[in-house]
Amino acid sequence: MGPYRLLYRVSSGGMAEIYRAVVTGADGVEHQVAIKRLLPAYTADDQFVVMLVDEARITSLLEHPNIARIYEFGVVEDEYFLAMEFIDGADLRSTVLRCRERDTSLPPDIATYAVEQALRGLHHAHEQRDENGGSLEIIHRDFSPSNILIGYTGQVKLIDFGIAKAKMSRAITRHGVIKGKLKYMSPEQTLGKRLDRRSDVFAAGAVLYSAVTSHSPFHAPDDAALMVAVREQQPDPPSQAADGVDAAFDALVDRAIQKRPADRFESAREFADALAEWRVRNYPDFDTARVAHFQSRVFARERIESSELYREYDLTELHSTEDTDGRQYTRLVDVGHFTGTREIVDPVGEIDAWLETRRRRTDGGAAPDSKPVKSDDAFWSSDSRPEWVEDTQRALEMEAIRLAPTSENEVDTGVFEREETTNPQIG
Repeated sequence: MGPYRLLYRVSSGGMAEIYRAVVTGADGVEHQVAIKRLLPAYTADDQFVVMLVDEARITSLLEHPNIARIYEFGVVEDEYFLAMEFIDGADLRSTVLRCRERDTSLPPDIATYAVEQALRGLHHAHEQRDENGGSLEIIHRDFSPSNILIGYTGQVKLIDFGIAKAKMSRAITRHGVIKGKLKYMSPEQTLGKRLDRRSDVFAAGAVLYSAVTSHSPFHAPDDAALMVAVREQQPDPPSQAADGVDAAFDALVDRAIQKRPADRFESAREFADALAEWRVRNYPDFDTARVAHFQSRVFARERIESSELYREYDLTELHSTEDTDGRQYTRLVDVGHFTGTREIVDPVGEIDAWLETRRRRTDGGAAPDSKPVKSDDAFWSSDSRPEWVEDTQRALEMEAIRLAPTSENEVDTGVFEREETTNPQIG
């Protein structure tokens, strides 16, 4: 995929699939990356392409230890992809589900630490400013367990700003359209109202509640009723369903998921600091080594399997620059991490020109040059491709049950009418 060599597929679901890959940087050093490739069904839709553009442009501005970096947004022929920081681990959702499979629960100190660290990355995003000092007004809108990665070495990364809202976003959310996962939406988000950072704070409170209790704070038989429940239902205190938490913890979660934004923590950092104080007071011996040990033990099979798959490939053969298929490669957003030269992070005109080129080509008209770059991309040949590469179930197993279909309503977009009797069309 351009200069990136795909090793194996980690997961596939939603609108994209994730690969583990390697790339040789300008310094001659080989780096591991994750490649998020838009699925073929979505490549013809400008809306989804612009969503990836937005994710690249927003995340490329964010340099924080608790946010997974974006290195590049590019296209090889009509295949769009993001090159991202590779985190060897599992997401919070998979971790909670794995604990549930073993008839246990996620330890509260680990759950609190994971959400606290993700909140610190979130606060960094909220605080981003433009060149004139004005707020970029970045709102994640999808702070959820599947977007919090916990590495086998104990690091925590917030990912997927694909539906984030910011002043620099080019994707336009139509009136009445909501984006996110219903179980973690704030009341104002279910109504399609204008959001601020406190909406993400609410989501973080709902995520923490789910992580320590293994169930959502809000319950309803269907999506329409769930939206109402988020706005009206008062959850039971987490301590009624989870060991190791107390009334002080209940108070922190309760404040985060207050119905009125003004009653919540004012910022993600304020919530994170409160959680850190609670954890230090109640678990004084906690350290990141405990997180690393827990993740490595719970996902021992997956960790061993991914290591073996990585070793199966002779990486010395991946340095060849021979152009094997002649496909055109264009880098649309580049932060210079591997190329050594930082290009404009916000190349709106260039991206617009590229999209217009694609439209004209699709319509049968002549297209202007797209400044292609020679590609050294080489997918597996038919005789070397592992049998499981095309096996979706096998791919899902690589990341436990992260993207397996569930009844959790992992919705990216939806239409919502304000009348509560109207069934929302989620899809």
